[in-house]
Amino acid sequence: MEKRTEFLEKFYEMRNRAGKVHLFYSINKIIARIGEGTKLDKIYISKEYLSYLSEKIFDDKNRLGSFFSGSNSHVRLSLVDEFVKDFERNIVKEIQEDFMDLKKYNSSIFSEVRTRIETIMASEDKKIQTEDLVLFENYLTNWKSLENKIKNFIPEEFYNQKTNYFYASLKSYVKFFDSFKENYEISKKFLENK
Repeated sequence: MEKRTEFLEKFYEMRNRAGKVHLFYSINKIIARIGEGTKLDKIYISKEYLSYLSEKIFDDKNRLGSFFSGSNSHVRLSLVDEFVKDFERNIVKEIQEDFMDLKKYNSSIFSEVRTRIETIMASEDKKIQTEDLVLFENYLTNWKSLENKIKNFIPEEFYNQKTNYFYASLKSYVKFFDSFKENYEISKKFLENK
């Protein structure tokens, strides 16, 4: 019962704070600025994220990276954009849709997650049903996917530099995720042991 209560409190805190900062919406708003408020030649993406995009677009994780070799761990987005235009693809749209998929899924379960946690916490036995476990696991998976996507998107060197507003905004969300690392781990461990 004690572990269940700790899980519910930590998980609820994560969910509640994410709601207060409009986590998924806010990150998508930043990503939506690519190509409009933030010029493509001012954005660098990590080669790790480039590899991910390559697999998503071409079913080949090395296709894009092979055209941007070199010792840098990142590449200017405007160069990637020029390359993918030859294949009638829009790299900005691909990135925005990639992040939007996570936001859409979050929106589909966000209220339900809150309702179920509050209902369980208000109950005397704090019993968690199987369908609750699935719902909570899906929420945590989506949370981690967004965290990983941002961390993979930002070139590693940029974490220790003063950069433009675009990166400063994204890095602030990396700090937000880091601040809930303990909550995430306690929640994940509880669900894995159920």
